[in-house]
Amino acid sequence: MRSTVWLVFLSTVLLGACGSSSTSGSSGDSAGSGQVDGEVPGESAGGETPTVAEGFGEPLSSQIRPGVEVVADGASCTSNFLYQLNDTTVYLGVAAHCFSPDTNQGVDPCEAANLPLGTPVQIQNAAQPGELAYSSWQAMQEVGESAGSAACTHNDFALVKLSPDDLANIHPATIAFGGPTALASQLASEGEAVFVYGQSPFHFGVRELEAMNGSVIGIAPEGWAYDVLTDTPAISGDSGGPVLDSQGRALAVTSALSVSLSLTPVRNSVTNLARALRYAKDNGFIHQDVQLMTWAELDPSGGL
Repeated sequence: MRSTVWLVFLSTVLLGACGSSSTSGSSGDSAGSGQVDGEVPGESAGGETPTVAEGFGEPLSSQIRPGVEVVADGASCTSNFLYQLNDTTVYLGVAAHCFSPDTNQGVDPCEAANLPLGTPVQIQNAAQPGELAYSSWQAMQEVGESAGSAACTHNDFALVKLSPDDLANIHPATIAFGGPTALASQLASEGEAVFVYGQSPFHFGVRELEAMNGSVIGIAPEGWAYDVLTDTPAISGDSGGPVLDSQGRALAVTSALSVSLSLTPVRNSVTNLARALRYAKDNGFIHQDVQLMTWAELDPSGGL
C-alpha cells in the first residue's frame, strides 16, 4: 500500500495509492523509452484523431477521461487531465508521487527513488497500457533542485503517454464536472471556489464522495501549490486527480492531505498545474507544444 494512516495531528501526507486496482485495465508490455520527444511522432492510431475539443461528442463512461484510475507497480491513483502534442501523441496527467516507492517514507521528493520512464501504466478504459513519460520528482533531481525547497515540496506532476491504439477512445471532459474550459494561467485567490474529483476505492463508487466542492484557503510559497478545503477531503487513491477553479479551468493536481490543530483542520495540498507544466517545458523535459485538451461544458453539480 502506497499510503499511510492520515489521521495524525500536525502532519502532511501525500495521497499515495492503494495497493491494487479497483477497475479493469489491460495488461501487457510497453515499448519505448518513455521520454517525451516532440520530434519523433508516435505510431498511427489507425485513423484521424480529434485534435480540438469541438471534435468530440458527449462524453461516455467507457472513455479515457480526466479522472480515470491509473495503476503502476500495484499502486492506484486518479488521473487529472489530457494533454496533446499532435494527432498521435497524447498524455494523461497524474501525480509524480504515484510513481515513487518512497512516497510517505519521509524521503524528500528531490532525493526519492522513482519508477523508470517507460514503466507500463494500466489505465481505466484503455485497451493497452500507457507508459510513464515524465515525472517531476525525477526531473527535479536531474535539474539539481535543493531538497526542502518549495519546488521539491510541491511540484508533484507526471505524464503517462497513451498507446496509439487508445486515441480513438479519449475525451477531455473531466468525470463529474466537465471542463477543463482552459488552463488557469493566473494564480488563484484565497476564497476561490474549486471542484475536485477523485476515484479512490474508499469512496466505494459513491459520486457524492468522489465529486468534491470547496475553496482555496491558502497559497504555498512561490505559488507552487494551494491549500483547499472541500466538503469531503480527498483521500488515499485520489492522488493526481483534477482540480478545477470556479470557471472550470484546470487549476491544480491533488497531492497531499494535511491534518492540523486549526479552525480548518483537514485540508488538501494541490499542485499548481500551470507552474508544474511550465517547469517541465522550461527545463526541456516535455515539448513546448504540449497543450491541455479542453471541453467547454461545466457542471458544478457533479453530474456529468
